Amino acid sequence: MHTSELTPAVLKELRRPRPYPAVSLLMPTHRARPERDQDFIRLRNLLSEARKRLREDPQVERDARLELEGKLSEETFRDFEDIVYAGDGLLLLVSPGEELRTWQLTTPVEVPTRIVFSDTYLTRSLVSARLHARPYYVLVLDQEMCRLWIGEGERLTEVEDHGFPAPPQIPDPEDAVPGPLYGRSPSAIRDERLRQYMSDVDERLSRALDAQPLPLFVVGGVEVLSRFDATSRHASRPAGRVELAGQDTDSGPKLSERLVPARDKWAGELVRQDMAALDDARSAKRFAGGLPEVWTMVAERRVSLLLVEENFAAVGHIDEAGGLHLREVPEETEPPLDVEVGLAAETDIVDTLIETALDGDAQVRFVPDGTLAEDGGVAAVVRY
Repeated sequence: MHTSELTPAVLKELRRPRPYPAVSLLMPTHRARPERDQDFIRLRNLLSEARKRLREDPQVERDARLELEGKLSEETFRDFEDIVYAGDGLLLLVSPGEELRTWQLTTPVEVPTRIVFSDTYLTRSLVSARLHARPYYVLVLDQEMCRLWIGEGERLTEVEDHGFPAPPQIPDPEDAVPGPLYGRSPSAIRDERLRQYMSDVDERLSRALDAQPLPLFVVGGVEVLSRFDATSRHASRPAGRVELAGQDTDSGPKLSERLVPARDKWAGELVRQDMAALDDARSAKRFAGGLPEVWTMVAERRVSLLLVEENFAAVGHIDEAGGLHLREVPEETEPPLDVEVGLAAETDIVDTLIETALDGDAQVRFVPDGTLAEDGGVAAVVRY
């Protein structure tokens, strides 16, 4: 059983053609009880249904069927019950002659249940999770300790580099006064020491931003935020601000929970910026809308920004000349969008669209369903 980081190279390898059937199993998982306790039962049922379909599919040769049935057996997962507790979704990928791959998905978007047999793996949920997990910094300001975290989606990891965590410097003995470092009563000395501390923290933050220029969220009490704003070279940079004191001792999960409203607001602002970019592109005649037109621009590597609705799906294939051929999307079954396809078709052509756009150095982002209703669920800004 294998997992790895989703890099462009790994994504490309996952999307290469494979002997039929390349099996993709996708299911939602849960972080809280009681739903979480049912996830392994759901996984067992999904494996049972996949084995049943392997037996019933006339395109699956006997040796391949026996191999895949063994890899998708409950026995394989007996010691891996914890894999369904790691996030919001689970993706299993396996094909004849290859090791079973498992991916835990962390995403704010609802993960569907799907069983797909095709000649390539289903990677859309992986890409969606990666794009939703835009990295960002969280700077926690406090008079007793300032900390820096790096986030991907809801997951926060404390930074222990660039001078963080950053405690206040002990004053020279000649300047020391009884009591806490800054004292509790307003004074010129206290104000100056707080200013110096925020200036020092800002220097450390600059080193982190130089190494990795990410969006920045700032968390702190009103007084320390005010002093930071007056001192920092990055006061106008924050993607969001949270006025809460005493968060320097918060754990990553607790801090992440407090950031939810600020992150949601930031995500909404990014969607508004993307839609504004589409409006500008329409005016400049650098806009493409609808899957056929967008595919042509993507195939010609002319797309700079590709926007796709979260659950936009299309069934079809790309011919040898690079032409797009679409098929009617069937009514949803259980699992949803489980389509019988031959080797010339793909269950979700949007996978190929996204991969090709990324190969062409385009930015790809998912937007809420209905955002691109007038454009057929997909739109792009083209370079020329």
